[in-house]
Amino acid sequence: MVKYWKRIAIAGIAVELLYAVYVYYLATVDLVGYKPEGLAVAFILFAIGGFWAARPAEGARLATGIAVGIVGTLFYYAISLPTILAGEIEFPLLAWVNHGLKLAGGATGAVLAGLSVRRKA
Repeated sequence: MVKYWKRIAIAGIAVELLYAVYVYYLATVDLVGYKPEGLAVAFILFAIGGFWAARPAEGARLATGIAVGIVGTLFYYAISLPTILAGEIEFPLLAWVNHGLKLAGGATGAVLAGLSVRRKA
């Protein structure tokens, strides 16, 4: 899994940035990240990122997919750090559900990558 950290980092950061574009520029409702459609978009985007990162991995695909979700979540906290330190951000239960769905999406994408590789073989 160590040799796939570059793909993991690229996927996690890119997907989190795409999700931010959706939440802040494309969504039509406020706080969409805490609504069902925002939660679904987070899951789907991270599933795509997990699939992309885990596809070339020979082993530990599941760990690779989960790592994509972890990188995305950590990147979110890194870019939100000034707001967090200023005390201007709240974390309701659905925020934690959102982050959990990022991990689950990455894992699901990795499992799908493993299944697609087996079908080709």
